[in-house]
Formats: sequence, C-alpha cells, structure tokens
Amino acid sequence: QVAHEIKNPLTPMKLSVQHLMRVWKDDRSDKEEVLKKITKTIEEQIDTLSNIATEFSNFAVMPQGNRTKIDVVDIVDGVIGLYGVDDKVKFSFIRPQHKIFILADRDQISRVFSNLIKNSIQAIPEEREGKIEILIEQTDDTVRFSIRDNGVGIDAEQGDKIFSPSFTTKTGGMGLGLAMVKSIVEKAGGEISYESEFGIGTSFKLTLPLIKE
Repeated sequence: QVAHEIKNPLTPMKLSVQHLMRVWKDDRSDKEEVLKKITKTIEEQIDTLSNIATEFSNFAVMPQGNRTKIDVVDIVDGVIGLYGVDDKVKFSFIRPQHKIFILADRDQISRVFSNLIKNSIQAIPEEREGKIEILIEQTDDTVRFSIRDNGVGIDAEQGDKIFSPSFTTKTGGMGLGLAMVKSIVEKAGGEISYESEFGIGTSFKLTLPLIKE
C-alpha cells in the first residue's frame, strides 16, 4: 500500500514528459512557458516522493508534517497541471483569483488532492469522456473544495468503508489512499465527505480552516 502511494505520481509525471516532448517537437510558440510549468510540477512531485520514502514508513505512524502557511489554491493548481495532460479527461477548475492561506504541511495537502484527482480519473470508464470539476469557495472561516467526476460512482452499501485502510475497489486500488486523505484532512482541522450516484459519478467535499491573521 505504501508502494502504491509512491507510485501515484509516476504516471502523470510520465505523461507530462511526453506532453513536453510533443510540444518541443511541434516547436510551439509557448514551449518555454510549458517547460517552466511542467518542470515546477514535476519537481514538487519528486519532493513529495522523497518525503514519502523517508517519513511514511506506515500508516499508523504517519508524520505530523511541517505545518506552515501555504496557498492552497496554488497547490490545487499544481496538481491539476500534473494530471491535466491526460487527453482522456477534461478538467473544469473554478477558482478564486486571490490566494487562500491555510496552516498545514504542503506535501501532505498536495498528496490529498493528488489522491482524490487520481481516484476520480480511475473511476471513469474507458468508453466515457472523462470530466472532472473542481470548485474552491471561501467563507469567513473556511475554504471549501468540491471535486466531482462522472465516473462509475460508489455503491451505497460501501458507505463510510471507503475511508478504511483495508477498503479497496480494485487491485492496488484506493484503500490506503482515502484513509490517508481523511487522516491528513482531519489533522489539519478539516472535514471530508462525499456524495455519489452509482453509475453517474462522485463528488468529494473538503473543508479546511483558514489561517487567522
């Protein structure tokens, strides 16, 4: 399961490199900008992999992390940039135009959104045009996230078991991923829930507290 977490970023990293090679081969006018963006996202994922390898020895003793003031909009944007090179999925990102700061570990929060987006992509059948909608809303005290996909959905009988470390829907599936997501969100003072229509899609909802200046 830990190996599964380490493998999570590798496929989108590979797709990003392939996308960069196509851009360079076509000699697109924006190739320098594409290079800069892809390099940034890959470097962040490499840092995440390094931290997982050194700290994430098992789920029970997952490190508390280095809680700092971070712009969560920038983190979500970076994760979308990593997975957005997949031509099979169309992303819709509704985001505020200003920074939104929370107090949390940057790598762990990046891992949260990486897992949720990866699960959304994996839930979409091959024959279906993938659509993932991401919404960020700010209230007086919190920032709320919604990640909605048009995948196969979650059977109602599975219920809250999806957040159990032993739960999985496929070989090497979401098991530890969603359990880890829930743990990180709650340690950051937040909440996570989901709504799903079987065969239609799933929407994960997160709430995290804003930094009190």
